[in-house]
Amino acid sequence: MKSSLFFLFSWILVQISSATTCTTTDQIKFLQCKGSMIKIQDLLKLYAPYTETPVPGSVFKQISKLCDVAVKCVDQITCAEARKGVSMMEFACEGIEMSSGPFGDCLAKVQQNPPDSEKYPCAELFVKNSLDTISKGCQLFTHNSECVVTVAKDLCGAQAADSYKKGAPYMKKLMNCS
Repeated sequence: MKSSLFFLFSWILVQISSATTCTTTDQIKFLQCKGSMIKIQDLLKLYAPYTETPVPGSVFKQISKLCDVAVKCVDQITCAEARKGVSMMEFACEGIEMSSGPFGDCLAKVQQNPPDSEKYPCAELFVKNSLDTISKGCQLFTHNSECVVTVAKDLCGAQAADSYKKGAPYMKKLMNCS
């Protein structure tokens, strides 16, 4: 996922900056927003695509804060050509928010002490490093989603379950899960 995010933010920067039909006002607004997007890209570069090092939760929280700033900024760009990049960034940031919020915290907690597999059929998804590939990560957001919601609610509370439900569609799309 981290390499997908890195390339996605690189593509977004190109998409928005190369929009040729945008007004001068939109181009200036993009230049004002670009700093936050480059900071996100720089943080992702530390972990992707050429390293197996997982992105620490603290870095996801930092990226999530930068995403908030960047999305609020680029939302003011009205040019239709650039809106595609803005829309993709909003999507990526929603997934990052889920990873850095209550569900991300829950996932980290539950991975330290995985749930009972007799009670939760999706328990194997919560074993440390069990989500190390995109296909395994997709399992978390596709056919095991009801079980994941139950685990999050039972072991971490309703806020974690709600965070998962809000972010799962974004993560499915971001990871190209079918």
